[in-house]
Order: sequence, then structure tokens, then C-alpha cells
Amino acid sequence: MKSSNFFLLWIFGFFLLLSFDLFVEAFVFEWLDWNGTNKNDWFFALWWGLVVVWALYGFLKLRSIWSAPD
Repeated sequence: MKSSNFFLLWIFGFFLLLSFDLFVEAFVFEWLDWNGTNKNDWFFALWWGLVVVWALYGFLKLRSIWSAPD
């Protein structure tokens, strides 16, 4: 895969993660009355963990793509 295509997919993944978070905060937590409580802490820990994993995966994959001989 070309590095530019992977980079665009990687960035799209961040926007997808952000969109999912905003949807959950705006609709699901409101529906469950979890906004302003500590009942949603597990979600944010899991979400930030997923963001970090996605970032590390992308960095390592891009590094391997860019360092590979042509």
C-alpha cells in the first residue's frame, strides 16, 4: 500500500473514532443519564486506549513503509 493512501485511511480512522465518541456522548450518555457521572469512565478509558493503539499502529506502519527500500 502506498504511504499516501495509508496515511489518508489512518487520518480517516481518527475522524471515525472522534465521530463515534461525539455520538456516544451526545445521544447514548444522555439517554442513559450518564453525563456528569462517573458511570461513563470505563468508556473514556477504553476510548483513549483505542486512540493510543490506533496512533501507535499508524506510526509504526508508516515508519515501516517509509523505511522499506524501493
